[in-house]
Amino acid sequence: MDQGDAAVWAAALGIAGTLAGALGGALVQGRAIRRQVRDQEAVNIRHQLREERRAAFAAILDRCSEVEPTFGPIIVARARPDWDDDADHGELWTPTNTALDALQWAVTTVSITGPDHMAHLANAIHEEVRAKANAMRLPAAADLAQRVRMFGEHNTALEEAQRNFIREARTVLAAPMP
Repeated sequence: MDQGDAAVWAAALGIAGTLAGALGGALVQGRAIRRQVRDQEAVNIRHQLREERRAAFAAILDRCSEVEPTFGPIIVARARPDWDDDADHGELWTPTNTALDALQWAVTTVSITGPDHMAHLANAIHEEVRAKANAMRLPAAADLAQRVRMFGEHNTALEEAQRNFIREARTVLAAPMP
């Protein structure tokens, strides 16, 4: 091998090394970029889930506060001496039933977004609001005083359920997402 051949081989090996280095570097860089994209996507998904949960938790409290004012006209009507338990009072209950349905939908949303224990707490709120309404709806109570007592008991239980829900919601939203 003469000097010319050695120079050609050296140049060829240099070019091959440069190409191999560039190709290897591109592969390593491509893997790093794909990993970075996956990591960022996971962060975005966790952020989106946290925002969906925040909105679902807030909706529970919002829908609950929308039910409360619907009780006023019912209580006033039941307190009147001309109240008839056997009469059709569907129109009187329409706003309450609509608000309870909206609250149930909010509970379903929490069930979807999770976590499971928050869905259980949201359902407890719904059950207490429904029981509070039923204290005035169901003919099981003998008189208005008994209904008012039951209404108050369920109101106290509802306040406790809301406090538990809010405390746990804060914990869930503050926790780092896996």
